[in-house]
Amino acid sequence: MKAIWKGTISFGSINIPIALYKATEEHGDLDLHQVNVKNGSSVRHKRWCEEEDWEIEYRKVAKGYQHPDGREIVDDKDLARLPLPDKKRINVLASVDEGSIDPMLFGQAYYIGGTDPFTDQWYVLFRDALRESGQVAVTRVTIDARECLAVLRAHDDLLVLQTMSWPEEVRRPVGIAPRGDITVRPEELKMAMHLMDVLSVGFNLNEVHDGYQ
Repeated sequence: MKAIWKGTISFGSINIPIALYKATEEHGDLDLHQVNVKNGSSVRHKRWCEEEDWEIEYRKVAKGYQHPDGREIVDDKDLARLPLPDKKRINVLASVDEGSIDPMLFGQAYYIGGTDPFTDQWYVLFRDALRESGQVAVTRVTIDARECLAVLRAHDDLLVLQTMSWPEEVRRPVGIAPRGDITVRPEELKMAMHLMDVLSVGFNLNEVHDGYQ
């Protein structure tokens, strides 16, 4: 398994050299591309300058964003100067009960492996402390040039890092919930719970596969 990130876990005065490995992988989709319906030939996209109405070369294309005072252009040097924290450090902020975190925040999971046998003792110490406490460690980490929240948890004999969205990134579900005046009778609730029990008999999540692929 190939490491996708290397750095350290910073836990108080303890620094543990580690590497991240993707814990999940998506099924490879069939590579579909756009073609002419008449003859099957490939359809290409051109970069078009709206103001000057002509095709523009890729080397003349830059990134930009819409500022209230006008459209601003930024280049790679501007992006490199952004005040990101240490890019090779997982900074532990606090330990909390996992149940106190909204599952809506959780994202990609990564296995964590030690990279220095001399610090494996600290790795095991941190892993066992999380397991015994029943807590997860909330951290900050920069992956792919983007700072994010993440949690560290004990998983079997490993530490696992799972990225999180920032709380303000979770959208408010305005106008989606059913009307508040709908009531459910106890008999209906009992029937629904019985149906859930019936459907769950013999169910094994490991036997569910991607039939579409």
